[in-house]
Amino acid sequence: MSVLTSVAQEKTFESTPLEVIEKGWGTKTIDNVINGSLGVMLERFDQTWPTWMGSTIRETMEKGLAKEVLDDETELTVTVDTKNGYAAIGDAGTDGAYMSLCYWNRNNGHKLFAVRLGKPTDPCLDFVCFYDYDAQKKTLTPEPDILKGYRWRDKKAFTQVFATLPKAGKNLLVDEWGEDGPVQHTFTWNGMKPVYAKTEPLKFDDGLGDIIVNYKGNGPNIKDFVTALLSREDVGESLNGMKLSWDLYRNGMKLMPGDEFIVDTQNGYVGFVSVGDEKERLIIECCYWNCADKKHKLVALTNDLYLNGKATNGQYTGVEFYLYDNALHTMKHVYAQDIGAVIDVPDGESVVCHSLPRQGKTMVYTIHTPSGKSEKRLTWNGSKFVQ
Repeated sequence: MSVLTSVAQEKTFESTPLEVIEKGWGTKTIDNVINGSLGVMLERFDQTWPTWMGSTIRETMEKGLAKEVLDDETELTVTVDTKNGYAAIGDAGTDGAYMSLCYWNRNNGHKLFAVRLGKPTDPCLDFVCFYDYDAQKKTLTPEPDILKGYRWRDKKAFTQVFATLPKAGKNLLVDEWGEDGPVQHTFTWNGMKPVYAKTEPLKFDDGLGDIIVNYKGNGPNIKDFVTALLSREDVGESLNGMKLSWDLYRNGMKLMPGDEFIVDTQNGYVGFVSVGDEKERLIIECCYWNCADKKHKLVALTNDLYLNGKATNGQYTGVEFYLYDNALHTMKHVYAQDIGAVIDVPDGESVVCHSLPRQGKTMVYTIHTPSGKSEKRLTWNGSKFVQ
């Protein structure tokens, strides 16, 4: 509560209007920057152009945290990655303001420091403040025309641009929404600045498209698959809850009360249980099997809900399947009927729950009806499920 109260107070009393920063940052050099660390450059920027976002990121940095969730409901979160020179604050898509920042090392020994600021309404703003950091002069000098090659100030009517600073890598991306449809501009780092490279149609993640699976080593494990599935833009309310706990788990932090993970990397299984205050029990499982062609893997994700110990149909309950391509490092949604994973369910008030195997290739469908329950077992043979 103290953190949220502090944030609310800073929003009300200390924030410089973003319109003022957008108009003024390019003409004001920031001095007394004692070193080129991310924290110090942010501190001097925030002292010059104070905002609740900058102050909150600084507080998280001072605590030594890599991530801090400030509001579970809106998912207001601070991310700090000092190793890669990146930090950000934002929520899950409310009308709140946001900030991200990063820096690049320049060939001449200087740094290019960037601060992205924006808000979605009244009016919609999104802009990046670029500064050259000179260690000898201890200054941050504005470079308002750094992205020469793209006309930031010459947009057509009803056009919006949104920048994305790199958390990893060095490319800067700018999404442009206009009359001709959304496109994405890529700026690549040339040692001194991001340089315009290409423009492509903006791709969307609708939940049915290819999902990139990042991993280290010879191939992905179950944790990589779970991370990829939870990294989609809209995963639904129940998976959003798992996503918050998964981020805590991956960062070695304590889970929220009532949440528990079983992570068996060797056998390719993850189980998540979340028990709510109103006798609500959410069970999500994920596992994968190899395909007979040795070129793919099948990933299964189940979602089951129990209220007062009774199986219940919910908005997101069910089972989903994804086919992972070993060569492309991507997976895409596949329909249950295409792989033999459909069962006959009696008409009437019935609920189907699922159990994925921690070992083996057989999953169990449990059918709950007013007269009792029954089970059907489906076994993966490398190409499809058989009963």
